[in-house]
Amino acid sequence: MIPEPDDGGLGAGDSVSSEFERQIQEAQQERAADLIESAGAPQGASVPEPLSIPGGKQLQRIQTQAAQVLRPLTDTVWSKLDRKATAVAEFTLRQYRTKSSTWVVLGIGVLFVGMMLMFYAEAMATGYEAYDNDGDSFDWDRDGYPAGQEKRLGTDPNDKFDFPDPELYPPDDPSVWVNEDGFDWDGDYGNRNQGHDDDGDCTGEGWTNPDSWSLPGNKDYNGDGIDCNARYRTNETGQIILGILNDPNVDEDPDEDVFIKEALHRAFVLGFGKIGFVFLIGIFLPLFLATGLIRDEMDKGTLHYIMGKPIARAEVLAYRLLGYLAVVWPYSTVLILGTALITGFIAPSDSIFRFDDMAAWLGVLLASWFVMLAYGTVFCTLGVISPKFGLWIAIGLGVWEFAMAMISLGAPNFPLSWLSISHWGIEIVNCSSILAYPDQSWMAAVSETVNWGEDAPITGFYSPPTIMPTSAFGSLLISIFMLLMVTVMALFIGQASLKSKELN
Repeated sequence: MIPEPDDGGLGAGDSVSSEFERQIQEAQQERAADLIESAGAPQGASVPEPLSIPGGKQLQRIQTQAAQVLRPLTDTVWSKLDRKATAVAEFTLRQYRTKSSTWVVLGIGVLFVGMMLMFYAEAMATGYEAYDNDGDSFDWDRDGYPAGQEKRLGTDPNDKFDFPDPELYPPDDPSVWVNEDGFDWDGDYGNRNQGHDDDGDCTGEGWTNPDSWSLPGNKDYNGDGIDCNARYRTNETGQIILGILNDPNVDEDPDEDVFIKEALHRAFVLGFGKIGFVFLIGIFLPLFLATGLIRDEMDKGTLHYIMGKPIARAEVLAYRLLGYLAVVWPYSTVLILGTALITGFIAPSDSIFRFDDMAAWLGVLLASWFVMLAYGTVFCTLGVISPKFGLWIAIGLGVWEFAMAMISLGAPNFPLSWLSISHWGIEIVNCSSILAYPDQSWMAAVSETVNWGEDAPITGFYSPPTIMPTSAFGSLLISIFMLLMVTVMALFIGQASLKSKELN
């Protein structure tokens, strides 16, 4: 016989465990006795080791009791909803897979993204020739000395007979005087005193004659009381740079290749994120994949088969949208993360891969998800309200959204654009870009100061937050909330309309 376990000194958990093991052992012994008896063994034959015998009536009774206890947990309202949702969503996915139009729409999106990446790669591979913004690398008098070197050494850059002593000062290579006075910024938006005269053509530092006539007479052109600096003009919050006013010859010769490539890269992230993913793909997929979710079933009469099951009409609409999201969300995720990986290896960076962009691309992904959710719910509801004209109404809404998207890019504070879905998706991209690039406002201000125009189009795609200028994260949360509100309202209207429909 197996001795009874001693419970002395054990805790409550150990006692329960010991009792459970004792029941298992008794069940195994009983099962072993049954096996011996069925095999014709004499009464009182030895019983094998209990751990080597599986099963037993006692063990079966324990398992039955456990199943009875757990059965209510497997038959709750939520599990029934899960089964309904899975069935309808799976049915929706099966329909998408069998439609050639689905693959055409998804293929066009992949082709579009691939073409844009080709243009981006070409732009990054193209070098930008450095430009002498202040002209001090030119040899105006053709005496072999760049103008900047002659001014520093006190000779006349316009007189070919007036030049430095070649034995003491050999001529500089003209490239020395190109990109020699780039932009200086310490990253502090609260510090309006920025800029530094790197080459001394404002302060006279390092010059042979600090009082040279070549130096500016008024060294405080911006009127901030400080000579030879750059004054930053910010908004009332102090977090957004509105303009940069330099004193003469301060920060006048930046490195075009470095700055323009960085500006082009950020313009691509913002522009393609807003127009490509959030708007074009964000409205293109819902228009063709969500408008007919219920409308097509009503026209074909196949909605009867779904309604014949114990499921409410409102649930059908919600679960059909769930199947739609199971297609478009993974699809957009693959496209956006794939774009982020490709651009991360091509973008200007000091390392192999540029990780700084991932936060911006995640913002684009988040915006595309919520925009597709909102557009899909709205278009599906339009198809329910008007099965005959729902698609045309959806196309008209798409035209409205396009107009509002263009307004949001040019005038983000225009109140009418706030009534569109596209505005809130674009706002999410703006806020995430600020969180990813803290110097975004500075980059835009520098682009306008130098006036590179189309070479640095970041100013055409960047906009500061419109809801909470002092908090990009707060504006992002509000934008998500607004898109969710549109989704909930459209879903409520769609369910109410479907409940009142007579199915032919």
